[in-house]
Amino acid sequence: MLTRNFQAAASYSLDNLSAAVTLANGAILVDDYDDVVFDEVLRKYPLWDRIDKRLAPGENTNGFDQTAVGSARSAPVRNLSYSATSSSRAARTARAIKAIVANLEFTIFDRSVYQQQGRRFGDIEQKDINDLITSVLRRWQTLAYDGDITSDSDEFDGLKALLGAGTTVLATASVLKAIQDEIVSLTNSTARDVMPTAIYTNAQVVLFLEQELLKAGNKLVYAPIQIGSSVFQVAQLATPVGFLPLFADPYNSVITGTPNTYPTYIVSEDKLSWQYVEVLGQGGAEPKTFELSMATDLDTRFATIQFGALELLGGTNHHSRLNVEHRSTVVDPTA
Repeated sequence: MLTRNFQAAASYSLDNLSAAVTLANGAILVDDYDDVVFDEVLRKYPLWDRIDKRLAPGENTNGFDQTAVGSARSAPVRNLSYSATSSSRAARTARAIKAIVANLEFTIFDRSVYQQQGRRFGDIEQKDINDLITSVLRRWQTLAYDGDITSDSDEFDGLKALLGAGTTVLATASVLKAIQDEIVSLTNSTARDVMPTAIYTNAQVVLFLEQELLKAGNKLVYAPIQIGSSVFQVAQLATPVGFLPLFADPYNSVITGTPNTYPTYIVSEDKLSWQYVEVLGQGGAEPKTFELSMATDLDTRFATIQFGALELLGGTNHHSRLNVEHRSTVVDPTA
């Protein structure tokens, strides 16, 4: 009886088994997988982690801007009469609150099979639910730069739309000099208190700056900066208002063209905020996840939701956009 069984196994047709199976004397070898799921998803959100989050006053981001105070004058000591002037205030443009949503469904069959196989890769269900938040924040980070309500009414306006076309830095011009000149132009105001705090750009522009500084016999300085719960080494660019952090944000993508251009934003971060509506009263600006009922009660659906709009106080008086053209030759910033 034993001999017949061994002979039957040895003569078993490969056509009846998976392609990922090897038959050997005394063994059937089935390909297996490492139980560690390698995660290479980008989960950093520099702009989200640094800007202010505040409750929106309603379904729009209504508010007022004050641009001037009443004027004083010089007068003779015995004649202090004056013509009264008033402060200048105006309602700013309201930004409509928009939604970002991510959905996920689990069927009872798939979950049952996975449990029967021993849950080899851990709690995949919980990981996928947590990743809904990652999905929403990745979408937020993209819209924070590229969102445009005129091209898609479901989007909120990002920096490109809020700051307009900006100024082009030609391939023959120094990026370093362009940034420094723009900061001088912003801060040389006797009417407004302007103080940029950070520069957001693409990694390619950071490389252009490093190359220019090296050509001039200098280099970028790096320092640790807290972004969210993590600490990163971030380039610090010397400017007329001190060293500003230079964030190479992969979500701030290249604009394809001839040549390609890289949007670079000089930002006063205290005047950039995410104004949000709490989802069903759950506190905090972060996306919120809910379990929803399905047509079949045995399946499960989850939805992650975020409501809000990007508010840029001060406009182009406090923030600026440069469009850096790609260049193949290093420009001397001292020339």
